Amino acid sequence: MGEIKAKLNTGGTRKNGEIRTFIIQEYIDKPLLFKKRKFDFRCFLLLTSVNGCLKAYWYEEGYIRTSCVDFSTRKLDNKYIHLTNDAVQKHCQDYGKFENGNKISFIEFEKFCDSNQIDFHEKLLEKMKDLASHAIKSVIGKIDP
Repeated sequence: MGEIKAKLNTGGTRKNGEIRTFIIQEYIDKPLLFKKRKFDFRCFLLLTSVNGCLKAYWYEEGYIRTSCVDFSTRKLDNKYIHLTNDAVQKHCQDYGKFENGNKISFIEFEKFCDSNQIDFHEKLLEKMKDLASHAIKSVIGKIDP
């Protein structure tokens, strides 16, 4: 906590003179890890509107983006541990060392889940679809008023 307070107190301004802002949230203590590394899900949804009728199509093939460095909360400033997006990871010397392009398919991730007694379809995939549905519902008036 002291490290966070110190960073906030010395935040000041950016190089271009703008006031620096921060987003602070509680970190998940024991996240689900893929081979000791953080990951995120990439999934795709197509939303169509024809004559006022909205339809959503879930694309079954998604993928997982992985980090290059084993997870640790002791190194909060190491972005290669905590951020899984390609714009960050591609600059790490270990990019692609564990998975081609730091990505694995849902099928490969499902095997990992099976070996860890996690029901990928029931616990994770269905939750992603449910979250996508809520996201659409939250903006439906803006999409097709």
